[in-house]
Amino acid sequence: MNIAEKILFGVDDSEVARQAGATAGALLKYRKNVSITLFYGAPDPQLSSLAKVLRRTPKVVEEYRKVCSLQEHKILEQAHETLIGSGFNADRVTIRGEGKCHDPAETMLKLAAADESETIGLARSRTGRLERMLMGSVNHRLVHCAGEKAIWVIDPPIASHDVLVALGGAAISRRVMEHAVRYFAQLNKSKFTFFHVAPPLPPHYWDNTRILSEQERKGRQEEIACWMKEYADRVREIADEGKERLLKAGVREENVAFKVQTVERGMARDILAELAEGNYGILVMGRKDSRKKGTFRLSSKANKLLHTVHDAMLCLVN
Repeated sequence: MNIAEKILFGVDDSEVARQAGATAGALLKYRKNVSITLFYGAPDPQLSSLAKVLRRTPKVVEEYRKVCSLQEHKILEQAHETLIGSGFNADRVTIRGEGKCHDPAETMLKLAAADESETIGLARSRTGRLERMLMGSVNHRLVHCAGEKAIWVIDPPIASHDVLVALGGAAISRRVMEHAVRYFAQLNKSKFTFFHVAPPLPPHYWDNTRILSEQERKGRQEEIACWMKEYADRVREIADEGKERLLKAGVREENVAFKVQTVERGMARDILAELAEGNYGILVMGRKDSRKKGTFRLSSKANKLLHTVHDAMLCLVN
């Protein structure tokens, strides 16, 4: 039985926001149980204060209010047209606008909770123009405050429909795998790689203290290989389950791989290198919830990727 999946997608007046929505639509158009709500939070024009400063009559202020409302509808209509143009079924799309939106991130979080949307999506901001920074300004806050909601940050056009699933050693890996399979298994012609970057070797495997004999070096290499296998086995079971579910969904076996390596340049850099070398367009990985910390403190790995991933869709799962 298919479970209904709801996605809240934030847009603004920029072309990149519309194309990000179209990217999501193209990826999900064959998933009949997915619905998308397009949301635009119009900033408060502070008309009462403006009227006093400019000494405008109530009639003029009301006309300006109507213009703002029309602009809000125009932005949502354009986003809707672009999404439908991607092939996503119009019957599964709703639009939601809110005027006098002081805090788009907080509004989207409340709306997602009320609507039971499991995922919040939006575009990665590229421009510095003040009037086009609405959604770009909320990326960081949404990622930090989304709780159990998954966050999709899209920088279109994405490089491909191939999927890189970054698994860690913690329990979050299962949720990451399930999210990747749940939303992208229909991409049965795509390449899927479950990728794990193991932490650096423990100090007792270092060779800093003395020169090892040939026999000692061979023994050390065997110990390291055993340690690597044990560490990889912690996530291999999850990757194998993901592979089985992908194959059941119609993905070819040769298109599903499991890759593990020890950290080389840093976990974030190693993931970025794999993303670029494999020409993946979708990256699914875990993130830590920072709400309990009282400050916006995203894990360094997720934080680096949030600011450096380009031409890709970054899916952050809590």
